[in-house]
Amino acid sequence: MDEQTLIAKLKTGPVVPVINPPSVEACLAATDALVAGGAIAIEITLRSAIAPKALEACRKAHPDIVIGAGSVMDVERYDQAEALGADFTIAPGRCLQVEERAKGRSLVHVPGIVTPSEIIQARLDGFKLLKFYPSEAAGGAKTLKDFGHIFPDITLMPSGGITFDTLPGYAAIPIVLSVGGSWMYAKGGAYRTPEDMAEQMRLSLKAMLPG
Repeated sequence: MDEQTLIAKLKTGPVVPVINPPSVEACLAATDALVAGGAIAIEITLRSAIAPKALEACRKAHPDIVIGAGSVMDVERYDQAEALGADFTIAPGRCLQVEERAKGRSLVHVPGIVTPSEIIQARLDGFKLLKFYPSEAAGGAKTLKDFGHIFPDITLMPSGGITFDTLPGYAAIPIVLSVGGSWMYAKGGAYRTPEDMAEQMRLSLKAMLPG
């Protein structure tokens, strides 16, 4: 999937659940419920030994949704994500080796940024689709509104501390492509019921989509 296709798909479903799977079964069940609620994209963080198995299982169960591999901070993880069938990789910061690996390949990599200096350098290096992390700790929608005035040609996927209540602020910013987080499937550190996950997903999409 090329970058423009990824952007076009995320525009239709600009809420991306970010799952750090406790087990393959829990990740798959959550993905099933979130897709039932309208999710067109899921990010699974590759931080544990079971995470690749969870991504693989979700890929097989939901071949038509967009699946991202998160926390991809080295070339080995990037190659693993590609082999597992991920549609994009995303990182909390910049890794020049991964970015170089991704150039010219079909697996899009989304580098992470938090400062204007990082945005400037990422643009010079050919990356305009970027992750903003940790979003709320770094000023959230207020910061991104300012970034939009200075860098109107970039596209951002913020995550980190975002909640349902903060969605309207992000929805109003043109450079925000999607928002990521866990609020729609977890509360107080515990997973919601499948029915609640689906409902929270529906409400979150409604809050982010115009009209």
